[in-house]
Parts: sequence; C-alpha cells; structure tokens
Amino acid sequence: METYSLWLNNKNKPKIKRKLLSPSNRPNSLIIKTIYSGISKGTEKLVSSGCISKDQYKIMQSPFQEGTFSFPIKYGYINVGKVINGPKKLLNKKTFALYPHQDLFEINTDNVQILKDKNDPKKYLLTANMETAINIFWDTKASKRDKIVIVGMGSVGLLTAYYFKLQNYKNVFICDSNIKKKKFATLLGLNFQNFKSIKDMDVVINTTSNYEIINQSFNKLNLEGKIVEASWYGNKNGMINLGGNFHSKRLSLISTQVSNIPKYLSNKHNYKSRLKLAIKALSDNKLLKLVNTESHFNSLENDYISIINNPDSIMHAIKY
Repeated sequence: METYSLWLNNKNKPKIKRKLLSPSNRPNSLIIKTIYSGISKGTEKLVSSGCISKDQYKIMQSPFQEGTFSFPIKYGYINVGKVINGPKKLLNKKTFALYPHQDLFEINTDNVQILKDKNDPKKYLLTANMETAINIFWDTKASKRDKIVIVGMGSVGLLTAYYFKLQNYKNVFICDSNIKKKKFATLLGLNFQNFKSIKDMDVVINTTSNYEIINQSFNKLNLEGKIVEASWYGNKNGMINLGGNFHSKRLSLISTQVSNIPKYLSNKHNYKSRLKLAIKALSDNKLLKLVNTESHFNSLENDYISIINNPDSIMHAIKY
C-alpha cells in the first residue's frame, strides 16, 4: 500500500513524497483515506519559512509531525477523511484528525473524532481553528457587558468572533484591513468596524501577527482593559511600547494559545471535550463558505507557497 505526503525539504521548498504503508492490523487501528486536508496559513507560513525558534521546537510540534522545524519536516494538523479499514462499525465513517497533508494513513481510534453530520464534511476543516477560538474565548474571561473587538479576519479571527456570538455576547466587533473580507462578517452576522474608528473597548483580541496592533490598542482600551494576543509570531521580533497608556490605564497583555487548556478550566475540560465543543460550534452549514479556496493534493508541490501567501483565503481546502 502506497501513501503520499507533503514535506518541506527546506525553507519554502515543498515536496510530495511516497512511502509504503504497512498496516499493523491492531484492534484499535484505523486506515484513513483523506478527503480533504486544510492549510492553517499563519502557522504553516511560519513553519515553511523556518521561523520557529529552537527553544519552541518541542512545544510547537504537531501531534503526527515527522522531521523537525530545521527541515525536512512533514507538518499539518487539519485532516478530514474516511475510514477504509478498521472495526466494521466504523467503516466508511467520516473523521477529523490532527494529521498532516497525506492521502492515506494509519491512526489509533483514540486520535480521531467520528463526524456524525451527514452534510458536506469540508466545513470540519475549520475544527482545529475553532478549538483555538474556544481557547481564546476562555482565556479572555470577558463579561457580557464588555465591549470586545477581534482584529484580523483570518479563520481564527472570524471563528473567535463567531464563537462569542454563539455564547450570546452582544458587544463584539471585528476588523480587518482587507475590506474584501467584510462579506464574511455579513455572512456570520458579525459587526464589522474600521479599526481606526474603534475606541472605548474593554478587550482587544489580536489575531494579525502584527505587533503594531498591540501598540495601537493601548489608546483604544478603557481603564483596566485587556489585550489578548492570539497570534503566533515565531521568531519574528517587534517593539511594544509599555509606557504611556499601557501603564497609566493599568492594561493587561494576555497570551493565548491552543496547546494547553486554561488552568482554571482543567477540572472541567480536556482536549477531547474541547474538540467536541468545536465540532458542535460548526453545526451551521453557512460556515462552509469560510472554506473559500481549494486546490488538489497533486498540485500542492507547485502551489503550496502561493496558498499560504494568499491574503484573500480564509481556509484553503486540499482535495484528495
């Protein structure tokens, strides 16, 4: 049995590689045939560019990564597939797994989520980023009275604003410098605003990987307001002005990321329960429209770099 996967041989040098897959036939083992994998643009761009600090190699490793961030590396964590071998009751079931870009793979049943929705499974390419959105929601610890703005309308920013809406938060706004993305705010019933006009906020959530948004936010926050930094900058450095309003307004700068469940929720939630929350939050089929670009796995070697640099793509689907 042959399997093909995408590797980065060096910085921005994608290569599809072939290897033999020998099934173990263990009782809890599944063979998954990939239907779609998704590209998480921000993270994969950092990985492809070699922008991961050495001290973060172990911490930022994806569950089924092969190789290292110093290259070569097989990386990715968004996979929607179908069971083609395993327990009879699971045959032909659709699955979500945190697996790289690969057409056929073996995985333990504990590491997949069976998708019960009979509709187009493509929307579940948003699952991993919805998990990130949920962690952002938890880490923000915002009250429903707070005025909240999410800056950046990539998949994480949009899903974060959408998740706040699902939890009945009313004073939530979203911004992006790319005006073409306003249509996605309209689709999801979100309040689109120009960031320049934003003021008197209690929480600013930054998903842009732009340090300057942090500095600009200090002037837009109320007393004891919060900046929740949801970007992963890799080894990209920037200047943050911790004088002026940051100090006098008693502002907080909070890091959020998906690798750990917040301590205050560790008795209530774990990775499996968060995954179930994410899948439940994706029940509305209008979210399919966030998967707004698509290409075929066979062409990934040639178009991978242009995909991760496409400013108009929210979630890119790779079809197998």
